[in-house]
Amino acid sequence: MDKKLRKIWSVSLLILSCASLVVAISNIASFELPDVVKWIILAIDVVDIPVMVYSSVRLKMWKKSADGSANLEK
Repeated sequence: MDKKLRKIWSVSLLILSCASLVVAISNIASFELPDVVKWIILAIDVVDIPVMVYSSVRLKMWKKSADGSANLEK
């Protein structure tokens, strides 16, 4: 489960980074993106952000429960 969540988290982080990079580079280069591209990036972000939040919370909960059970076993 840990590997699956880490892969989901890393892919969502990569997608968000690429989308942010495209927007940042276009702003630096003073290049106006077409509206269709802006809407596609927005749609990707709207889908990707909840996935990233979900996987981050699940990883945090998994790590906390793993640490807690390890302390009980000692």
